[in-house]
Amino acid sequence: MSDTRILAGTIAKKVGHLNEHKVCEWLHQSFGGNFIVDGKPKTKQDIINLDTNESYSLKSVSKNHTQCHLTSSSRWCDYFHIHGKLEKWFMQFFGVPGIDVSGGKNKQHRLTQSQIEFELNDLAYQWFNDMKQDIFNVILASGMNDTPVDYLIWHQKKTNQTDIYSIDFLRSMVNNGEWIMKETTLHFITDEKKLFHLQMKGSGQKYTSGYHGLMFHIYKCF
Repeated sequence: MSDTRILAGTIAKKVGHLNEHKVCEWLHQSFGGNFIVDGKPKTKQDIINLDTNESYSLKSVSKNHTQCHLTSSSRWCDYFHIHGKLEKWFMQFFGVPGIDVSGGKNKQHRLTQSQIEFELNDLAYQWFNDMKQDIFNVILASGMNDTPVDYLIWHQKKTNQTDIYSIDFLRSMVNNGEWIMKETTLHFITDEKKLFHLQMKGSGQKYTSGYHGLMFHIYKCF
């Protein structure tokens, strides 16, 4: 990774940490209570109310969507105990670090929906929709390390507007939704609106673990 990319990442983390403290103060002024920035790595919890033990995931955004989860295909498959044909689909659709699974056919070193066997695409489609609540838990509600949150805070940086939504409310939206497979992405649609977007992480060097990761975004459709 270049020095420029490292510096940009460091600045982004500092800005995010400052936003957490600003929102903490806003919560205290608006609702009272003892709010602290959690600050622990690999957790969905950004802010905790020590008085009630309620936890919050903070999304500070400049658009109508933001990243909510990123993990490698191998870790995803390990976590969900995915093997056989379904694992093959994940390795084809998202690619494998260090290997061009497309055999030179795709500049991103992965296969797209139309390049994958129908049987595998159908298997993946069924799995995503059978597991939609479990996926929701991982990407938003509790993560892979079981750190559950009670609320999502949506902080619009440009307008400084801050809204709070219960995780249970968002979970109810998932009940009524469906994962739809596109050529290179998957969309989660609920009430004819896109709530989540899943794509292959495609920035940086191709032969790194991060390049072929599963990158989820959440959209402000609520």
